[in-house]
Amino acid sequence: MSLAQTPPQPTAVAGLAGVAVIARIRRVLIVAVIAAMIYPTLMVASVWHCPGGVDGNGGFIDASGRPVDEALPCVQLTLGPSPLVYFGITLIVLLAIGRVLRARDEPTALRTLDRAAIGVAGLVVVAVIVSVVWFRMIPLEGFSSESWSVFSPFPFGVISVEVTPMTESS
Repeated sequence: MSLAQTPPQPTAVAGLAGVAVIARIRRVLIVAVIAAMIYPTLMVASVWHCPGGVDGNGGFIDASGRPVDEALPCVQLTLGPSPLVYFGITLIVLLAIGRVLRARDEPTALRTLDRAAIGVAGLVVVAVIVSVVWFRMIPLEGFSSESWSVFSPFPFGVISVEVTPMTESS
């Protein structure tokens, strides 16, 4: 009596070893690129303040309405993206890939890459929130011609200050 041979059942195609890790690396890179594109879009803000103005005779007045001899300075603050945030995104991605290369098993590598994606997104969210809130809290009315200073949320955003004399509007 002969036994009928059954053909082997097709199994799932065993793809490239580490395909899950490669897919997660791709996801981290996509998150990093999207974050690097969204960050400067959300980091645009500007505000200006000119104390005083021009009286009916064309002379300059201060914020209290008193005449002054020369034009008072107008202050314009502009918020922009910081290069250090881009450096931080790059550092997170490179450190994550370095740790994946030294990982002992696939779950550890996947966990590292998941944390890197969260870290990149978190860095951009924190940078935008801290910078915009800090920028909106700057008291422009306190600026005078004698002294002023702007404290920037340094690693998260850059605040540029432009001081120009008030021009006579005719």
